[in-house]
Amino acid sequence: MATTRVRKIALLDLDAFFAAVEVLDNPELRNQPFAVGGGGERGVVATCNYLARQFGVRSAMPGHQARKLCPQLIFVKPNMAKYKAMSKRVYEILLRYTDLVEPASIDEFYLDLTANTAFQGSATRTLEAIRSELRSIGITASAGVSSQKMVAKIASEENKPDGQFVVPPEQIVNYLAALPIRRIPGVGPKSQERLAAAGFNVVRDIQQCDPAKLQRLLGDHAGMLLFQRCLGVDDRPVSLSRTRKQISVEETLHRDFHHVKEAERFLETTLLPALRKRLQQVSEYKHMENLRWQDIRAKAQTVKLKFHDFNQTTVSKVSNRVSPALYYQLLQEAWPRSRDRSVRLLGLGITLPDPDEQRQLELDLE
Repeated sequence: MATTRVRKIALLDLDAFFAAVEVLDNPELRNQPFAVGGGGERGVVATCNYLARQFGVRSAMPGHQARKLCPQLIFVKPNMAKYKAMSKRVYEILLRYTDLVEPASIDEFYLDLTANTAFQGSATRTLEAIRSELRSIGITASAGVSSQKMVAKIASEENKPDGQFVVPPEQIVNYLAALPIRRIPGVGPKSQERLAAAGFNVVRDIQQCDPAKLQRLLGDHAGMLLFQRCLGVDDRPVSLSRTRKQISVEETLHRDFHHVKEAERFLETTLLPALRKRLQQVSEYKHMENLRWQDIRAKAQTVKLKFHDFNQTTVSKVSNRVSPALYYQLLQEAWPRSRDRSVRLLGLGITLPDPDEQRQLELDLE
């Protein structure tokens, strides 16, 4: 009988990536707490180095709040072109070890090392060699290794920074059991609240429950999906033709908006043109000179609002083809949620069709 080879899947996560790249250009930053982003009243921390994190500074934190936590914090303006160039360099290094590399984001990469023959086929030693090579160019990385993508991603957080963690297949269920439910990708704050109210706090609670209870709580699809995920079910392959599922643009406003008409004008003059430009960078559409909105296939459209208190809301609606008019409708639906709060950020998004949708384990619980 033929035996099925156990997969060896790794998630490589570049540590504080933007900050690491900035240190290469300015070594004086190495021993000082600094953040990449904006430090003004309307600025936001994109990332920060580990010295800044010791003061409680975190990604997505308002710049003025970060300064209160760390008065000596230095802010560096982001340079995306520089970060993309380094990400490409890392990607090219990874391809020397395996041709099965899937960029999950600018600083995360999935690797399939199942057929790897280097280091006697050891995924652990291969990852150590990769991380050593990255260290030589000034970038550190953390890695998770398992037989599937979800657990590899979770495991990559265990020994940060500059470490790695292995979860063998036979240990997956027990490893997951002790984790808080928030560690499962796709479970956001609202879902955590709902699950906690029903007595689900750690993954073991879900592993041992009747999945019908989860389905009553979250819906048939999401409930069963979460149950399967907590049992470690994830057969997604490392994909070489990864489809970008979400295209979005957002802008922090120079001044808060208090009226929906202001937002509508901004949508027309700034966000829709920016979204169109972003879409023209997608491989499916980049060769279409006269790209029309109705030419763009979609699953859903989304409007995002962030209020002056940094709380935010999103409204989405299913659509087969992109319609600018739908964004105005979604804006009208979202605006009353402000409850007289001013709006500091506006965003638009398009969820693209996923040809491999049935294989995805991403939850939609929010």
